[in-house]
Amino acid sequence: MVNQALIQKKVAAGYAKAALRLGAMVSQYRPASLTEPLAAAIATPMADFSNNPAFAFRSPPLWDKPVTWALVDTTDVLAGDIFVAPIGTYFVARVEPYRPPVCMLTNRTVTLSGDAGAGSTIGAGATCSMAGYDNAEYGPSPVFGGTALASGWPAFITLKNKGQVPETGIPGDLRAGEFEMFLPVMPDFVPAVAMTAVTDLGTPYRLTAVEPSPYGTRCQMEVVQI
Repeated sequence: MVNQALIQKKVAAGYAKAALRLGAMVSQYRPASLTEPLAAAIATPMADFSNNPAFAFRSPPLWDKPVTWALVDTTDVLAGDIFVAPIGTYFVARVEPYRPPVCMLTNRTVTLSGDAGAGSTIGAGATCSMAGYDNAEYGPSPVFGGTALASGWPAFITLKNKGQVPETGIPGDLRAGEFEMFLPVMPDFVPAVAMTAVTDLGTPYRLTAVEPSPYGTRCQMEVVQI
C-alpha cells in the first residue's frame, strides 16, 4: 500500500536528481547554539533556489520579496536550517510533504542584545519579555550595553516606511525609519520587544513588535538614533 512516507521519499529523490543537474554545492547548518549558528555544517548537498515553486528560473528574487523555494533533497531538511550557497544565504521557513521547502533569502547578519536571560523559552532562565524597556518621558528606549544573546544570525531586513516624527520638538529632527526583519527559528529563544539588533554593518535597531511562529520570527523595528 502506498503511503505518504513512501511518496515523500520518491519526491525527495526526484528533487535530489534535479538539484544534481541544476544546482551547486551548498553548506547546510542546523543551529544548536545562539552564538554560533554556523558552527559546523551537517551536510553539503547540491541545491538551487527559485522565486517560483515550479522552478521556472526566469528571474532572481526581487529586492523586497525574499521568499524562495529550495530545489534540494528534502530527506533531512527542517524549519530553521540554514543554507549557505554561492548565490546567497537562506533559512528554511517551512517544510511540507511533496512540496519544496520555503526559504527566505537573507541580506544581513545580526546580533541581538538585551538583559541576560531575555528571550529564553526555558522556564528557569526566562525573563520578562519587556526586559530592557526604559519608560522615559518620550516613550520606551533601548538600554545599551546589554548582553549579547544571539549573534551571527542571518536575517532579511527591509525598510517599511519613514516612521513617526520624533517627539522632541527640535526643528530638523529626522524620522526614525521603520524596518521589518525576518529571522529563522532559534533554539530555545524568541526575540523580544525592546531588544537591540545590530547588523554586520554596525547599524543598531530597536525591536518594537515581535511575531513568533513555527516558521521563524517577524520583527518590526526602528533605527536607533543617537
